[in-house]
Amino acid sequence: MLECVSVVILPSAMAENPSKTGLSRKAGIIVFSRAVMVLVQMASMMVLTRILTKEDFGLLTFLLLLYSSVITLAQLGLPESVFYFFERVPKESRKSFALLTGRTLFYFAAAASLILIAFNFIAPLWGFEMNGLAFPLILLVFLELPMVPMPNILIAIDRAKQAAWLNIAASSIQFAALTVPALLQQPVGTIVWALLGYGLFRCGLSAFLFLKNFPGKAAPLPEGMMREQLRYSVPLGIAQILWGLNRQIDKYVVAAFLPVTVYAVYVVGSWEIPIVPTIAYSVASVMMPSFVGYFLNDEKDQLLSLWFRAIEKVAIVVLPLTILFLLVAEEFIVVLFSEAYIDAALPFRIYTLILLHRVAAYSSLLKAIGETRTITYSAILLIVTNFILSIPLVMVMGIAGPPTATLLANVVSWLYVLTRIKDRLGISFREVFPFRSYARTLAVAGLSAVPVYFIASILHSSYAITLTWKAVMYLAIYAGMATLVRVVQGEDWRYLLSFFTMKSAKN
Repeated sequence: MLECVSVVILPSAMAENPSKTGLSRKAGIIVFSRAVMVLVQMASMMVLTRILTKEDFGLLTFLLLLYSSVITLAQLGLPESVFYFFERVPKESRKSFALLTGRTLFYFAAAASLILIAFNFIAPLWGFEMNGLAFPLILLVFLELPMVPMPNILIAIDRAKQAAWLNIAASSIQFAALTVPALLQQPVGTIVWALLGYGLFRCGLSAFLFLKNFPGKAAPLPEGMMREQLRYSVPLGIAQILWGLNRQIDKYVVAAFLPVTVYAVYVVGSWEIPIVPTIAYSVASVMMPSFVGYFLNDEKDQLLSLWFRAIEKVAIVVLPLTILFLLVAEEFIVVLFSEAYIDAALPFRIYTLILLHRVAAYSSLLKAIGETRTITYSAILLIVTNFILSIPLVMVMGIAGPPTATLLANVVSWLYVLTRIKDRLGISFREVFPFRSYARTLAVAGLSAVPVYFIASILHSSYAITLTWKAVMYLAIYAGMATLVRVVQGEDWRYLLSFFTMKSAKN
């Protein structure tokens, strides 16, 4: 729920730091810790929705949204700059660079606190009575923000296992801070103050690991290092801020225009299944060197062939998963968050539709062909379009409006990115994406859901049982149909097996 805890490790950054443990093992450790963190955060929401009233749950998640936005804004790409500069400063100066990064983030925390102070007065106008709860959140920002780079620092010095345990331990304490007061029937204010315990734990553990790995005095840094770091990190950070805020802007619109109880329902349903976008980026991280090589050697046909094959491989996993979650939306939401939140299935379904284009890591190809500015421009286009559409659509469509705006904004941004790739490679729009094979896979995935849908309309059982048999039946039908019409072939089944047994990085 606190997105800042989920530090994303960039594959490209990791590739710059080959270690004796091996890139694939390091990646596996980080992916495992990331999965545990997501599950822990999901578990906290499952507990809170069953204990708190919708009013209290809405207030708590709004406060966490504010905190997450502030942390996103205040990072400005500094945690990611660790990978770049640790390879460029002398080893004896790495401690000084890490301290400089933490100190800079501490300064940014002071500026970020002003946003929380402002919302202490804005939130009541939207129906959220903060009652001075901005103060503990401000303290939490000062505790946590300077420590955000620590997992990246550990990875950069070949301590991936320590980074993973830091993330897992912090997530576990965060879970306790959120749920224990709620289980004890304490008010929202007590939960927010309890998060300071989580902040102190993360700060203390990060400091311990830092001192353990960087003993002794810190060697001085070259003059002007802070300026150089900001020059590198701020452009990167702006793009990350835009992507991060785009995931949150619809929630602010709902908070401003709809009641607190509706906001609580919306928060439960307004998210994408985390594992699905990860699939495309996992594949792209392996293929990125080949993308770059083909482009530099002007081997456009080979580049497009590899690009198409990557999309086709990912599509046979992503598209049926997307259709499956569209099919079981109500059951999935109820099993996770209770029947009181069944209305969250509507925004969840709309959000799930966004996954239909998550069959490629478009930013990876853009980087490979030298179109890095397009990544920033597409982020700007995405957030502006989302904001412009969200307000009128929430007035017309209610809770369905903001996710529809997010969906449409993603379509606009997707078309823009494909157009830029087309122009850069000098090809037609039909040649930039495997539309025919994509449509074929989507058709098989969609048709596989039809018999399940009709059986579900006449066969009634508990939500958990219905979720189980729907998922099993749908996946079985899809596997059979996809194999029959050769959408999925023997080679693809071997690929899927390697993917789900964590061997795909070697293949």
